[in-house]
Amino acid sequence: MGAEYVVRIVKTTAAVAVVAALFCVTYVSPAAGVGLLAGAAWGCLNLLATGHVVRALVAAEKPGKLRVLMLSFVKFPLLYGAGFLLLRVGIFPPESLVSGFSLVLLIIFLKALGASVAGSLGAGHLTPGSRVHARRR
Repeated sequence: MGAEYVVRIVKTTAAVAVVAALFCVTYVSPAAGVGLLAGAAWGCLNLLATGHVVRALVAAEKPGKLRVLMLSFVKFPLLYGAGFLLLRVGIFPPESLVSGFSLVLLIIFLKALGASVAGSLGAGHLTPGSRVHARRR
């Protein structure tokens, strides 16, 4: 699981968040839709920042202390401060923010479930661009 896996999760989450936000804007309220998008963006940024910190710590070469410190400074105080402000300001319903943030976790779970099911069906050798052809009898 490399950096490209995290980027795919973020792209998938963004696409699902846009569709879900459109439904929220239409059927719930505009604030709920924008809150869902804000929560999803916050969750995606959190995942990307976590990935950068982990990669900096476990790099093959000796991790630069300054780089790890800077990445940690961006992730912890700034990102969690922004999350606190999103909740504290009260413009968006907290449920929509939590739903948006949880989308990242849902996408990770569904991707893992899909890989597990594909592996158990013997389709583990398939790549995202390959096709499965049914046998004719």
